[in-house]
Amino acid sequence: MAKYFNNVFWRWHFYAALFIAPLLITLSISGILYLFFPEVEHVINDHELFGQTGKPQQSLDDGFSDIAMKYPGWHVMKVSFPEKDYNTRVTLMGPDDGSKIVYLDHHNQIQAAINPNQLFSNVTRAFHSSLLTGNTVVNYMVELAACWTLFLVISGLFMTFYKKYLTQSKSPIKRKNKAKLHAVIGTVIAIPLTLIILSGLPWSGYMGDKIYGFAVSHTKLGYPEAEKIAPVSGNEIPWATRNEHTDSTAAHGKRLSITQIISIAEEEGFKQPYSITVPMDDQGTYILSVNSSTGVTGLDTSPLDERTVHLDQYSGMKLAIYDFTDYGIIAKLISVAIPLHEGHLFGLANKLLNLIVAAAVLVTAYYGIKIYLMRKVPRQLSAPATQPFQVPFLIFACLMILLGVAMPLFGWSLLVIAAIEISRLIVHRSKNQQI
Repeated sequence: MAKYFNNVFWRWHFYAALFIAPLLITLSISGILYLFFPEVEHVINDHELFGQTGKPQQSLDDGFSDIAMKYPGWHVMKVSFPEKDYNTRVTLMGPDDGSKIVYLDHHNQIQAAINPNQLFSNVTRAFHSSLLTGNTVVNYMVELAACWTLFLVISGLFMTFYKKYLTQSKSPIKRKNKAKLHAVIGTVIAIPLTLIILSGLPWSGYMGDKIYGFAVSHTKLGYPEAEKIAPVSGNEIPWATRNEHTDSTAAHGKRLSITQIISIAEEEGFKQPYSITVPMDDQGTYILSVNSSTGVTGLDTSPLDERTVHLDQYSGMKLAIYDFTDYGIIAKLISVAIPLHEGHLFGLANKLLNLIVAAAVLVTAYYGIKIYLMRKVPRQLSAPATQPFQVPFLIFACLMILLGVAMPLFGWSLLVIAAIEISRLIVHRSKNQQI
């Protein structure tokens, strides 16, 4: 039975690798680039992030007035206060839903402006998630490659232990030595690679949306109710996660200024880094937030420090307050998973671990391609032989079905493969009957 399983795994491992190798190599390279986006942006965007105009000190309100004068028709959407050495980051929304980032220096003077699409962090994120296409289908293909990589890990581990590669001595056959290196490296990184893949799924297109939707819909397991149905401004009785609110500080009808909201944030104990999301209509709320996965240089924090406060835009009432301790188990896992995947959950060690794993994936892929080319017959695919149907194949089929249920895109791809295999079988039998 073990030999039969090995042959079945070998054939599926081969075809899976043949399909996803280009994407897996691309994901590894783009992942390495994204790991170091803060360090890269410190160099290429030093002028924007840290530069100073040398102009006199002015109030933040004056800084916003300067922005309004310089960029008419644009509206402040978010104000971010990264770690203290950084300039204040002001995100603007403009015509046709365009966006722009303006940096105010330590004297609240306009230092620079940049298109978000030019930021290294956004470029590498787009490269990693959709190969810079922004195409949903490509995003799904990237996610599918990640799902199939889990199968590569499972099948690779089985073959490694079946063939006893870990204890096998050096062989006079070069291909076998390369195969051993491929197997050993893959075994060493199996657990951290699996964690990186699983932690990336909440960030993915199809499955990520499903996970987030479930977390929002099931508040006991996921996020608080305010994540699903955000409170609105102007209500006589505020909605409050913890039934906490302040007395009205302004008459309804006049929105509080951002500097007034900053004062409330300071009273609430908010310290840099944190962000203020500005309401876009007369029903929206100001949102104070501390987040662990912003993707903004100098703004990410520990998941344990995550905190969100919705404030009535007219009175400053606290309409909803929740933090990491209010999350259900799924929301907590998501909050921990994404910074783990991005490489900043536990500092430099996390970054280096992800770097080593990504580099090892590239080396493993290299040896996989190498051993295939060493056994490939010219003008033939040289795929492992099809195995005749036996009862043990049902066990393999059950494993694949379980993976398909857990990862829907993987499941859909299995249906496509099954249809192809059945078609081949029908054609093969038809030809035999004609003969």
